[in-house]
Amino acid sequence: MRVDRIILKNFLSYGVADVSPGKNINLITGPNAAGKTNLLDSIYLSAIGRGSRNQKDKDLVKWESNGGAEVTILVQKKYSKHIIQIKIDPEGTKRITIDGIPISRIGELMGVLNIVFFSPNEISLIKDGPSERRRFLDISLCQQSRTYFYTLQRYLKLIEQRNTVIKNYRGKPSLNSLLDVLTSDLVKCGAFIIQERKKFIEELTPYAIEAHQKLTDAKEEFVLSYETEPIHNDIAKDLENLIKEAYEKDIELGYSTIGPHRDDLKVMADGIDIRRFGSQGQQRTAVLSLKLAEAEIFATRYSEAPVLLLDDVLSELDPDRKKALFDSIAGKQCVITDTSIPEGIDPKTKIFRIKDRAVTS
Repeated sequence: MRVDRIILKNFLSYGVADVSPGKNINLITGPNAAGKTNLLDSIYLSAIGRGSRNQKDKDLVKWESNGGAEVTILVQKKYSKHIIQIKIDPEGTKRITIDGIPISRIGELMGVLNIVFFSPNEISLIKDGPSERRRFLDISLCQQSRTYFYTLQRYLKLIEQRNTVIKNYRGKPSLNSLLDVLTSDLVKCGAFIIQERKKFIEELTPYAIEAHQKLTDAKEEFVLSYETEPIHNDIAKDLENLIKEAYEKDIELGYSTIGPHRDDLKVMADGIDIRRFGSQGQQRTAVLSLKLAEAEIFATRYSEAPVLLLDDVLSELDPDRKKALFDSIAGKQCVITDTSIPEGIDPKTKIFRIKDRAVTS
């Protein structure tokens, strides 16, 4: 899988841009604040349906531009070609077409273009709270399965609805009956999410271990596990029992305490929980290992690799880790940003330079 062309109009810092990436490594170079990340964001938006930095849609439109923003991406897959076009008007209304056909739900975009994104800010995946690690799992799984995407959306709406019911009906006799009504759908969706996340982590682990060994020269033992409530063979039944047992607690606290919206991904290195006790170097290496492992899952599952987006990553790596990274991305289309041309990069790399909001190759 690869991106053959990127056409931008009034997108973030770009008035107009037309870029044709190469099949392998592409280096986007230029000074800080030149717009390198914005170019990656156009690819991210076309895969996920929103910006990598969780911007509001209206904030993706170039400031003080005439009209809205347009992003057009030409995608080449193993057996098909696609054109993704996203238009955002100044008020933030977003319209997406795939091969000229409008889509009505963002889930229809999932899987048309698969990407794996890494930036220095992604260290939050390890360093920050469980929501960041759930976000990593969910973004990857949503790209792999529209069923997962729609189930996750449904589940989160049910949790929001349940929390509203708890707050509005607290102290009323009908509250437990209302919670019982919501529990059936909640369990069905929640059990599916837990099952898919567990399977994904099991599949991810050997690739992550291999990537981590290369990046650390096999110096640390790397272990991933899914943290959830005590659930055994029958996920749905166990989850239902746990949710019902927590009624009193949930009512007291005013929100739902049980379910995959509270789960976490545990990351260990040499027996140390690096979420809490790892150094910044350990945390960064762990995130990169997870991202490279994610790319391998896509490549294995779909017989074609995703597009790798590496934003200002090379400056954070020593020469050995940099070499290990280049070895890992060989044969995949990769778009890398950096302020200069780094040592050790493949001489066949296609280089783009950004200056004054213009891209040249």
